Amino acid sequence: MQTDANDRRTDDEASTAAPALLDEGALRSVAIDLVGRPPTAEERERWVGEPRADLVAALLATEEAWDHWLGEQLYYFMLIDQFRPVGTSLDELPRLLAARAMPPRDALHRIALSTSFDLRNPGADTFVTVVMEQFCGIEVQESRRELELGKRAYDGERARFLGEEASTQSDVVRIAARHGDAAEHFVAREHERLTGRPVPKRDLKRVARRVHREPKEAFDLYPEWLASEAYGARIRDGRPVPNHTWVRMIHHDLGRPAPSDEDVESLRSALDGLGDPAPLRSAILRMALAAKDADVPTVTNQAEAEAFVKGAFQRLLGRPPTPDEARAFRAAALEEDGPRTILYVLMTSEEYERP
Repeated sequence: MQTDANDRRTDDEASTAAPALLDEGALRSVAIDLVGRPPTAEERERWVGEPRADLVAALLATEEAWDHWLGEQLYYFMLIDQFRPVGTSLDELPRLLAARAMPPRDALHRIALSTSFDLRNPGADTFVTVVMEQFCGIEVQESRRELELGKRAYDGERARFLGEEASTQSDVVRIAARHGDAAEHFVAREHERLTGRPVPKRDLKRVARRVHREPKEAFDLYPEWLASEAYGARIRDGRPVPNHTWVRMIHHDLGRPAPSDEDVESLRSALDGLGDPAPLRSAILRMALAAKDADVPTVTNQAEAEAFVKGAFQRLLGRPPTPDEARAFRAAALEEDGPRTILYVLMTSEEYERP
């Protein structure tokens, strides 16, 4: 595929920058963002000190990364709780995406054709409104005529919706999913989801044109974004994790078996329903720490205390303890049930919840 001069200049400039290397904190951020969990011990051994771009490429080649991506898209479309699709054709999307056999645009198209999407958005008015807003970022209050045309097509009448002939509900989805505004909205929301920052205005339309011309170019945006200074700032600043990610994080960090999707949804729903989820998070964490399969070591001497504290800080916060923290936590580790208390303190800290 040919790219315009601006595309080439941006790529060339990016290629001359020194590669960002992974420390423990950056590795943790990338893993949580791309696969929805902290890194394993094997991944920490393999990737600390290596280029961030190499890790990103390795993760994006896995079905696990695209399974997480799919979950984030379902959450975006609010296909959760009773509307969460189970045992459908959407189950094969992570495999197709990991193999680059289907571009993200077509995966989103398939989501909107699912029974779950239809049940979540019943009726012509709701369905077309959601498609226009969530696919294209169109404010329907400012586009009433397009809404009415889309509703006519949804009901089986012929109408010219977003510039194309439509006469079915599936036509409405197809046209919206492939519209230029959909490419721009996708680029904007995915960049912000990963970096926590909007795409610079000077870049948004250029990148959206690139994805609209060739939908598989979207695959290349993810490594570009995660190699960017915007993502570097996201790592330095941290950001709150959503409740569904937090639930998986604590199980992984305590060495417990991964929770089932049903358990994650149940806890996420309870946490999302609260104005302040901190008290319930605290209670859930206490129960997880008390479970027999939680990885809470026994500490019997200074050497074990020092190793435990250093490892816990590196693993959970992505950094070593300060001298003051090391002294205080080493002493605490030797107290009765000290390691469990230390894990609780670290895992309820703002630093842990903003990886």
